[in-house]
Amino acid sequence: MSFKLHYGWIIVLLSVLLYLFGGTLNQAFGALINPLEQKYGWSHSAILAAYGISAVAGALLSPYVGMLNDRYGGKFLIFISIVSFLIGAIITALATDVWHIWVSFGIFMGITHACLNISLITTISYWFDKQLGVAVGIVQAAQGFGPGITTLFLTSVLPILGVQNTFWFISIGGSIAMFFLLIFYRSTPQSYGITPYGSSEAFNEQPSKNEPLEKLRQQVHAKAVQGTSEFWKLVVVHHLGCVSHAVMMMQFIPIAVTAGVSYSTAGIAASMFFSISSITRFITPAIAERLGARNTMFVMFLWQAIPIFFLIWSDASWHFYLFSVIWGLGYGGEGSAFAVINRQYYGRGSFGRSYGWQIMGAGLGMAVGGYIGGPLYDLTGSHTLTICFSGGASLLGALIIFSMSSTKEILIPNWEANLPKNLET
Repeated sequence: MSFKLHYGWIIVLLSVLLYLFGGTLNQAFGALINPLEQKYGWSHSAILAAYGISAVAGALLSPYVGMLNDRYGGKFLIFISIVSFLIGAIITALATDVWHIWVSFGIFMGITHACLNISLITTISYWFDKQLGVAVGIVQAAQGFGPGITTLFLTSVLPILGVQNTFWFISIGGSIAMFFLLIFYRSTPQSYGITPYGSSEAFNEQPSKNEPLEKLRQQVHAKAVQGTSEFWKLVVVHHLGCVSHAVMMMQFIPIAVTAGVSYSTAGIAASMFFSISSITRFITPAIAERLGARNTMFVMFLWQAIPIFFLIWSDASWHFYLFSVIWGLGYGGEGSAFAVINRQYYGRGSFGRSYGWQIMGAGLGMAVGGYIGGPLYDLTGSHTLTICFSGGASLLGALIIFSMSSTKEILIPNWEANLPKNLET
């Protein structure tokens, strides 16, 4: 009996590799702070401004990236992301002033991150009719262990090669690798001449730009999606979830050090929650697909929220190790079911536009959460308010999810009624 692997799983593998090469550098930005300070004498806050600019730029671009994804397909956007990655890495290698980093990371890496985040997930949704949760989970898992790998790479190579040589290596090596992977990438199963995995018929969800009637279908579907309250709640929920964990990503080590834990121990604990998050990044979409995404997301938001408050009383190394294990599971699951809940609420259709708005909410959340801990600490001289702010954001997100409709039925079953009669399926 012969076994034939559906090409959708090749797309999953390509998506993971593309993300590892191009999508993790922003999340590993913390590894660059000390080397840049030592080499150029730039202040900590000036360097971190690049991360904030990147998050805001990616967020504001996301709705437009989503529309471009619907019109031109994921492969085109990945090409744009590779070019942007190459330019950003080269500027970083040539940087002599801090504003160069604001441009290279803030603008070009922000574009790269937005394009990859949207195109990879939306493309996966086109390739899978069944097992979507598993496919998305595999790609989401890369967002957990990927930054850990990149951080380890940077902290190992930067002391040897220095900033400039490291980024020449990244710009050339990373771009060549991604261009090679792009050769085998396809935006839709139709472009490869097959049907989605688990489907017995082809779907024309990703038509070419020369088909205005299909473009109209996309616009009508997107309008129906955005006409539901759940759509806007998902934007807010994604924002709040990212506010919460961005605070922890940036402030966990300072919180631990202030509590008397050594810097190296705090770093190990931080790497633990990144790695452990891969577990729930992988399994949460599959659980959401089987048990319902709304209920799954509600549990995961609570899981992300509650352990945070225990940091107020944590003052020993084992407290922070334990926190990383428990919180890492909630952190990994918090944002991993959005592709599934969109499918359960809105069925098949123009996913890029909708997801683009949700990614915008997430990106602005990362910007707010990544920055807010500094002013709060400067204002109070304590991390307590920062911890409460982080946990409170997740709790509020959980409450909003609880208010949302059940995922047992599609919210817009009759959206095609707004189409001209010749376009209804």
